[in-house]
Amino acid sequence: MTRVGVRSGALRARADALAAGADELRDEASAVGSGVAHLSAWPSGRGLPGVGVLGAWVVVEADAARVVGPAGLWGEALALDALAVRLRLAATAYAGVEAAAEALLLGVRSGAARAGGAGWLDETGRRVVVHEVPPRWAARPLAGPGDLVALGEGLDGGRVRVVEVAAAEGSAWVVVVPGTQSWSPRAGPEVFDLSADLAAVAGGATLAGAGVRAALDRAQEGSVRRRALGAGAVAAEPVVLVGHSQGGMHAAALAADPAFTAGHRVTHVLTTGAPVGLLPVPGTVHVLSVEHADDPVPVLDLAPNPARPSWLTLRVGAGQPVDVSRHDLGAYERTVRAAAGAPLGTVPGLAAWQASAGSFLGRPVVGVTEVVVEREAVVEGDVRRATPGHPP
Repeated sequence: MTRVGVRSGALRARADALAAGADELRDEASAVGSGVAHLSAWPSGRGLPGVGVLGAWVVVEADAARVVGPAGLWGEALALDALAVRLRLAATAYAGVEAAAEALLLGVRSGAARAGGAGWLDETGRRVVVHEVPPRWAARPLAGPGDLVALGEGLDGGRVRVVEVAAAEGSAWVVVVPGTQSWSPRAGPEVFDLSADLAAVAGGATLAGAGVRAALDRAQEGSVRRRALGAGAVAAEPVVLVGHSQGGMHAAALAADPAFTAGHRVTHVLTTGAPVGLLPVPGTVHVLSVEHADDPVPVLDLAPNPARPSWLTLRVGAGQPVDVSRHDLGAYERTVRAAAGAPLGTVPGLAAWQASAGSFLGRPVVGVTEVVVEREAVVEGDVRRATPGHPP
């Protein structure tokens, strides 16, 4: 897994594009001005006879002056230049933030490595196993993004929930990843713990992420609808990854992982209360990130989410003071339901994201798979399969 720091580079590129646009406007203004001057010098004996025509020309010349002058193309060019300067200043500021964030993440990695030497925050020598368990969720159609968030309820004990819905052709898959389940510094059986938190925020691969992949593979292997399709058809079926807090990091990381997307077509990601701004989710994935401004967790990566058409960030609230209760999954569910239920256009972009997720919403649920993801130590000489998703 890799992280990306392109905020400053993107801003500088946009500033350069604006400056180039300003130069083009000035060129256009010069061309218009030259044309006006040329026509103004037209000999009186070669056309433009009569007072009426000359009067009309005066009006044309005045209009051209307004287009070319300070209120016209020249003014627009200056405005673009000013915006380019502001973007370059912002790029410089973001570069400092990126450097600070990278230094902090390096510190996290270094600290985790030192802690690993003491047996803390270290998954070395362990593998992931999954055990299928009876679902706790009563299957019902998912009407909107609020229902997707609500799927995270009841996922204690390392549970991952996979919901299969009937798509136009084949199936679509909703994968729901829980938040942090254990705060112990020692990597025990609970895979969604502090060790996974630090590895995920620092950009590392985790056994939790491997367990999520194993859960989806298990659900697809057990699907009755899937058995009538070839492997290629299954790989083309849409997947939405939903996660709260640590689960949101794993969701975004899997969407950015070429090894995962090579076999799973991730089309959507929905995160709540998760620091995901530095994860390089492709622009082809529709991302909805919901953050409470008074929740400190979404800003742990010290980076804003990307500003692009395929990534919608809903940041709700006024910020300080920090309210830990605002990180609760239930609080985020209420926020998403309120946003989705607001009059059309009240929350820009949300209706478009929901429309793009039509493969998952409002369709019959045909299967629910829940697995418990756990770590176990790899015993020397153990010949059992250690591949994620294939427990002994």
